[in-house]
Amino acid sequence: MKTIIIIENKSQELEVLATLFKRWKKNITILSATDEHAAMAILTERQVDLVISDLTLSKTNSLKNFSILTKSFPYVPCITLSDPHSLREEEILKKGASHCLIKPVDERQLLHHAEELLEVEARGTVKGIPIHSFLQMLESENKTCTLEVRRKNDMGFLYIKNGTLVDAETKNFKGEKAAQLILSWKETLVKLRHFNGQRKLQIKKPLISIIMEAFQLKSAQEALDNNERYGQKHQLPLRHLSTLGKPIPLGIGSTVKLKFPGLDSLVEAAVVGMIPEQCILVSNPEPFSEFELLVGSPERIIVKYIDKGRAWMFKSQLLKCVDAPSPLLIFEYPGVIHYHELRKSKRSSIFVPSTFHLEAEKEIYGALIDLSTTGSLCQIKHRTESELPQININSPVLLRCLLPGIKEEQKINGRVRNIKTGENETLVGVEFENLQPHLADTIGKYIYSLENLNS
Repeated sequence: MKTIIIIENKSQELEVLATLFKRWKKNITILSATDEHAAMAILTERQVDLVISDLTLSKTNSLKNFSILTKSFPYVPCITLSDPHSLREEEILKKGASHCLIKPVDERQLLHHAEELLEVEARGTVKGIPIHSFLQMLESENKTCTLEVRRKNDMGFLYIKNGTLVDAETKNFKGEKAAQLILSWKETLVKLRHFNGQRKLQIKKPLISIIMEAFQLKSAQEALDNNERYGQKHQLPLRHLSTLGKPIPLGIGSTVKLKFPGLDSLVEAAVVGMIPEQCILVSNPEPFSEFELLVGSPERIIVKYIDKGRAWMFKSQLLKCVDAPSPLLIFEYPGVIHYHELRKSKRSSIFVPSTFHLEAEKEIYGALIDLSTTGSLCQIKHRTESELPQININSPVLLRCLLPGIKEEQKINGRVRNIKTGENETLVGVEFENLQPHLADTIGKYIYSLENLNS
């Protein structure tokens, strides 16, 4: 069953269009709206496959309202009906219309375009292909479309234009963060939908970088899930950290899981703000009334998240529920937080000047900023006078540096495992290969000495 919204405020013309579509196909539901705002209210509540919009409505003086509709729902195709003396066709198409027909409308042409657009919406779901593989297929074929991705109670959209992933959105995130989150989801249902091009380029990274970061996020989430499921069995050591005079390792935009009293499942939310030693603000993913009764309750809510290879947890009181201008939950700032170490080997922040050598390339100057016995995170600052060579996943690399406690420069072989490029720097994760025993011992002693110093 397909659903079409007709935006028309003249009852006679509405009746003509509705009758035309009902005679054309029996399995079509026709909904009406007097203007674009009314149509958007319907689109928010239910699945719609096509919009027919009369841009000659007396209340419509410009394309402003139509543009808001196409930007808010870029995955719903629109056919516009226009007066030849009011708006130019090319201007309407730039605002997201799939087709622009001049009144009086040729009924056969209208039905032909409607059938084409509804056929795109009827392509169904994608099964048996991972989302990242499907995105790479769309990239190679220069396709333009929207992927609607559903997982349990979550839903997200990936917007692809000429094969390029230009934007993404979920309930709480947009852009690169949303794309990484969607690609990290398991057990998803993917539907191929229309894309009208009304989203600007928000994702600047190559698709492969987004995919790799999504894999890292997925691995971290799986580690957290395994920790929750088997923590008692494996008896991971639980460590404690006072927050007195120290910031919580929890960034704005981070995803947290909330365990509320009386609820069996965890609620996922995003951190949107923080006042150190006072409160933490997170998005409220549920209806406002769901948690209002818990405000001020002595029962504590458990907050869990992953950060830098550790599974963190703290208990907090819900101080306030805010419904406007955005639905937010405000929690008290914890005095103590707890964590499990998820990595196989300890690591620590460090700053060691280093050179970074790729095969057949000039050496690159940078620094090791994170170190363990299995690998390191290399920071390479961008210099305007020179361009970085191409760095690929799995490329062999040679690091030359002075390690703590060793006077001579050391050569360490490794392999690139992840890359993250920002505006001013590139971070390269390197896994060590054939690390000499005395170097592993030196690094291990150094990291444990820092751990004891900070504890």
